[in-house]
Amino acid sequence: MSTAAQLYMTLHRLATAAEAPDTATRTQGISRNELLTLLGISTRANGSLSEAQERAFERAKQTLRDAGARITHVTTDLGERYRLETSDAAKLPAWNPTAEEFRLINTILRGWEGTELQDDAYRILRKIALTSENLTDEALAAAKIQDPKTGKRQRARNLHTYREPLQRIYFSDNPHLNELFTAYAERKTVTFTYQTAAGATRLQEKVSVAGIGYRYGTWYFVGYYTESAARKEYTFRASRIQKLTMLSRIDSTPINATFNAKNWLEGIEGYEESLIVAEVSADSTLSEPFTVPSYGTIDSAVAATSYSCVIEPPAESNSADSGSEAASSTRQRDSYAAQQQLLRTLTDLHSGAVEDPGTWSKIGQRNRNNVLDALVDLILGLHRADRWASAHDEAPMPLNQLNALYSVDTEKNRELGKTIIPEIFALVDSVPFDSDPKDPDALKPTYINLLPDFGGATPHTLLDYARLTDTELAILVFTLSAADILHPADARLGSIRAALAAAYPNAPVYAQHLCFAPEEPLLQEATAALSSGNAVTIGYGTSERAADRLVDPYALVLHRDHMYLHAWCRTAEERYYAARGEQVPEYVPAQVPEAFANETTGEAADSKTESSEAGEKTPTFWRNFRLTRINHIQEAGAGRTHPVTGDTVPLWHAQQHSTQTNPFAELRIHPTEHIPSGEPLDTLTATYMRRSTHHVKKASRTQYVRIHYYNNAHGAGDKNILDTVIAHRGALELIGPAHLRAALLDQLQTLRASSRSGAPAGVPTVPAEK
Repeated sequence: MSTAAQLYMTLHRLATAAEAPDTATRTQGISRNELLTLLGISTRANGSLSEAQERAFERAKQTLRDAGARITHVTTDLGERYRLETSDAAKLPAWNPTAEEFRLINTILRGWEGTELQDDAYRILRKIALTSENLTDEALAAAKIQDPKTGKRQRARNLHTYREPLQRIYFSDNPHLNELFTAYAERKTVTFTYQTAAGATRLQEKVSVAGIGYRYGTWYFVGYYTESAARKEYTFRASRIQKLTMLSRIDSTPINATFNAKNWLEGIEGYEESLIVAEVSADSTLSEPFTVPSYGTIDSAVAATSYSCVIEPPAESNSADSGSEAASSTRQRDSYAAQQQLLRTLTDLHSGAVEDPGTWSKIGQRNRNNVLDALVDLILGLHRADRWASAHDEAPMPLNQLNALYSVDTEKNRELGKTIIPEIFALVDSVPFDSDPKDPDALKPTYINLLPDFGGATPHTLLDYARLTDTELAILVFTLSAADILHPADARLGSIRAALAAAYPNAPVYAQHLCFAPEEPLLQEATAALSSGNAVTIGYGTSERAADRLVDPYALVLHRDHMYLHAWCRTAEERYYAARGEQVPEYVPAQVPEAFANETTGEAADSKTESSEAGEKTPTFWRNFRLTRINHIQEAGAGRTHPVTGDTVPLWHAQQHSTQTNPFAELRIHPTEHIPSGEPLDTLTATYMRRSTHHVKKASRTQYVRIHYYNNAHGAGDKNILDTVIAHRGALELIGPAHLRAALLDQLQTLRASSRSGAPAGVPTVPAEK
């Protein structure tokens, strides 16, 4: 595989081709042989490539494209040639988010942490932090921006901490998100195996992705069959994609001008048919059968198993049944069979002795494209150093200052002077920038500064790659769509969109095709309660055990597939002090410190106040109320403001997996033949490597992972682990802890023993959540 240094020198050569002495290179680009040599890929004696070399060549070209290089391949009378597109669309635009705009962007992009798009989100943050004129130390000082944690002057190297006090967005993951966003943004076609609602699989060929959306807790995309003249829109659920291949073929036909993602999502029905199930209690008692919605055979089998329900066997069919009744009987039969197969698979998997995984190793780095990030980081470094030189009499930028700026994503610096810069000096004699070694006589010198040294039009071409790629722009536009719901009435969203549209003309078009549109009960009522500023009384709990709670709403929070109302619970506060025989402290409005005193948010800072008693923290009563469990919302007088503390929301998102004080589960990733969905083993492994702190390799492949998780008083974290194992239908085996494995096996055996084989009785219909 080509190194980051080789990729950078390749990009530099392509960028300087217009200045080459020979006419062929100036007008047609560099030859295929020269490109292969630059990438470090040797050819056979006859100039051909082996299969492995072809794969390395394609990976290298794709990495350059992922970095934003628009490489054009042409065949001329001189053979195959490669050159860079130099249109205005490829140039670096002037987009300079302010510190306040960046604070919101920094917050909402972290909603992708722990997902397939985490690295893309981090890359966007680095590009903004290192290119915006408003995020330099001088600009932050002039704007009097304060660090929200310390109250001191905000520094560019500490931008990681400059975000909202409450993280409101935690997107759900899907292994194909990056491919779908890339296919949409680059207009590439995809071919994939798709599982239908009935559980069958079909090959969908040469589909052009026209839009991506999120609704009903599920990722959807709409596509056209490129070989069909009708260009009819078809909707696909991303969770039903099995093997997906992104083709190099570009769909040149524009997306239907009337297509609107919001209207499309609102037209999707949450469920198609109904299903008869019965709940199984802990003592194996079956409830009376009842009806629930069913969107698909496999989905229903997984959902019923997770909720400790058995799918009733189908009633005997009657030839006189109508078409809808026959379809319902088919869904009942297929779902029943699917659950029985699922129960057998999981029971067999968890019945035997647990294989000892051996020694656990700490995962030192996330599974990411290090070559791509190293290439992009050098380009960003050259961009920032170029600005530095302009402001400091053409002096080189010290790398100890530049390296710290990269900490905006993970709070970890880069080491350009120890990695890619010395690699380039070792690779070529003529290096296209200046950098001084700390010790020139060292065998492997460390470099201490950076000064771009471009000639001709080269700086404009190379520095263009500090822009957002089309895929990154699409991800950011979709994220802003989610922010409309989770950060309603925030004035910064409008200013960000306007500036983004001016810099990237495709942004408004993307906004028409990419949409976050959750369908939650009482979502409009919750949003209205937030905008009113009043306290509300909510009925919370199941229909049998609902109780009223008086709360001060603060925000909506999306966690994976559900939305919550984040509010200060006055009812819990009163109960707490009543149990201690004390009066509720007199209400004092929360003060908003200067760091957050702005008209766009008015939020209080992240604070951890201590009570007057040494070592005892002042209790907080922030709670998260799931919208699907709220029965009603009624206004209840004037609202109150309370200190907003970032630690009041349980660490549900990516950080929970690295918080080793949390309990953990140990999972075994089984070989490909154990993955009934057809999801590639590498994809599944990469997903869980992102969420793990430790792993065990067997035959150079990760087979065991350790997942930390937050577990509340009701055992929600434990249930989430069990649900995850059930959903993977044999791809994951729960090997520890022993009590959790035993609980899963007990649940499976109870469901198998309780499954009926006769025809179901008449059943009532109950409303169900979408």
